[in-house]
Formats: sequence, C-alpha cells, structure tokens
Amino acid sequence: MKIARVQAYHLTNIPITPPPFRKLPNVEQAIMVEIETDDGVVGWAMGGYAHPIIVNFINRYIQPVIIGEDPVLTERIAYKLWKQFIFTHRDLGRSLVSALATIDIALWDIKGKACGRSVHHLLGGAFDKIPVYITHGAAYGGAPVYSVEELAAESAHLVALGNNHLKNTVGRQTVPDPDDDYIRMKAMRDAIGPNVKLAMDGNARMTAVQAIRLCEMCRELDIAFFEEPLLDNDPRLMLELKAKTSIPMAIAENAKYSIRDQLIAGAVDIVQPNVNNDGGYTAGVRIAGMAKAFNKPISHGNGAGPHNVALQAGLMNGTLVEYHFHKWMAYNAIFEEVPQPVDGFLHVSTKPGTGLSPKDGLIKEFNTPT
Repeated sequence: MKIARVQAYHLTNIPITPPPFRKLPNVEQAIMVEIETDDGVVGWAMGGYAHPIIVNFINRYIQPVIIGEDPVLTERIAYKLWKQFIFTHRDLGRSLVSALATIDIALWDIKGKACGRSVHHLLGGAFDKIPVYITHGAAYGGAPVYSVEELAAESAHLVALGNNHLKNTVGRQTVPDPDDDYIRMKAMRDAIGPNVKLAMDGNARMTAVQAIRLCEMCRELDIAFFEEPLLDNDPRLMLELKAKTSIPMAIAENAKYSIRDQLIAGAVDIVQPNVNNDGGYTAGVRIAGMAKAFNKPISHGNGAGPHNVALQAGLMNGTLVEYHFHKWMAYNAIFEEVPQPVDGFLHVSTKPGTGLSPKDGLIKEFNTPT
C-alpha cells in the first residue's frame, strides 16, 4: 500500500450553531486534508489552524515528498518531513507544524482503516471514555465581548445540559486586567455552584505580576487549573508563579520553550499536547512519554477536541479533552458522528481510523481555492 494522492482544502463560510443566546459566530473555516492510497483507502484530518498558507504548503511542498511512501510507516514519514522542512525551515513556525500535524493525523486514519482498528486502540486503548471540559465565553467571529451577565447565563445553561467542567479565557483585554478577570470568573462560579469544575486559560498573555494577582483573588473560587498563564510561559517565571499559588499549572508546546524545558524546570503540573498543533499523534505520543517520565498527567487544550480524544483515551496518563464551543460546533458541521459530551464524558469511537469522516458533499460545497 502506497500513498497515491494528497490534497488539502480550505473550507470557508461553514454554517455552525452559535453559542447559547448569541447570534455570532455562525460560520467557521477549516483546513482539511485528504490522503488516498493506491488501493483506495482514504484518510482525513482537520488542521489546528485555518490559514490558507497551510493548504499551499501541503499541496505544493509536502505532497511530492510523501507520494509513494507506505502510509502505515508514520514514524518514517514524520522523520522524512522533519529532515526536509523542520530542520531546514524552522522560521516557518506554527503553520508548518500544523501542516505536518494534519498529514500525520490523516496517515494514522489510514493506518487504522487498513488494519481495521481505531486509532485509540492503536495508541494503547487505555480508556473507553474520557472526561471533557467546555471552553466558552470568548468572543469570536465578530461577536461582541461577553458581558458578565451573559457569561454567567451561558455557564449555567451549559451546566444544565449536563456538562460538569467549564473553562474561560482570561487576560484577553488590550492590557490584561486581573481585577476584571476575577469578576468574570466569580460570576461563573456563582452561576454554576461549587460542584462544577472551573478552569481558566491565560492564552500566554499575562505578566507574572498580573497572573499572581489573579491567582490570589481567585483562591476562593477553587480553580481546577490555570492554562498557559504567562507570556511565552517562561519556566523561571512559571516557577515564581507556582510558588505563590496552589492552582495547578497547565502548559503546551510553544515557539520559545519546549515541554522538556518546562518539565526539567519543574514549572508545569499538567502537560497539554494537541495533536492538531504539535505534529499529530506521532508527536503527541512523544510528548505524553516525556510527561509520564516525570509522573505528570496529560490533558488537552487549544481546541480540536474530537481528534485529541484518541490520544487522551489511548494513553494511561491521559486525563481530559477540551471542547472549545465554536470549534466543537465546527466539527459537528464538518464531520459525521462526532463524539458528544454525555454527563461530562466522551465515549471513544471504536470505528477503524479516527472515526471522523467529512459529510457527503461538504468539501465540494465549501472549498475555497487558494
């Protein structure tokens, strides 16, 4: 079995369900990759970022490198692409890594379909279901910033639907404002009560002084974890922050400091690989292995939850998947049979491959040539 065809698509203006009580965002865009073998097995994946440069990079540069390769040999292909692009073109940054990740996910989809097993099982099949948290309350797609009242109402609504773990972003003001963020987090806690888990995500925007102040004010709110609180998540400053709060710190890969740097420094409590951003399942397994060597759990952040279910449920230190509301709705619009939260859990697909296939006609309808 050999790779015969590789095609990336930029889908735009895909109708999605907006957040509760809001009209926007009501459309989404996505990068999709299709890889077909010479015996007709097709693998699909969705990119972590939706920049059209990723489509051009895959179709013009990655495609000729992997045509003719055995798609089951994902480690060999990952190494070949690393030598060809990452080693010599590090300046291309996150878009390049996202492109390689999307290719890797599609190859694992083929691998699973070829041997009749789910990617979840190929990765180890540790759990049949995995806890899920819902991230909401951030304005996307031209929507206005949430008022405190809107944020509280949406939080209560999501809990009423059966969700038992929520997360909101902080530090998104032009200049991060811990006092404003505390008011918003407290409104969420008051709306959902003491028995629902509540986390916050700094999107790597805050200074150490701002993050320390926010943690001090949020002490009474029982915050489950604080994701990417600091600019660049500098390990030295992360240690300073950790020394002044009991809130667990969750960190993903970033351009300046790797997970290895964070683990060696003792700056992280929860490691957050994202297969759509970090190099696919192949890279996700490596990151999870590093975390396990330091007795740290892995969790998931930064959207693309349905593709990350297999990694989190497949490995013994997997703990949690994020469903970012508008990305969750995008997956529902694009794919058949997306795992849906039930009583705070996602049940893992046992279908061969990732279990995620695009709806009939969707690629043709929403593809925008680049």
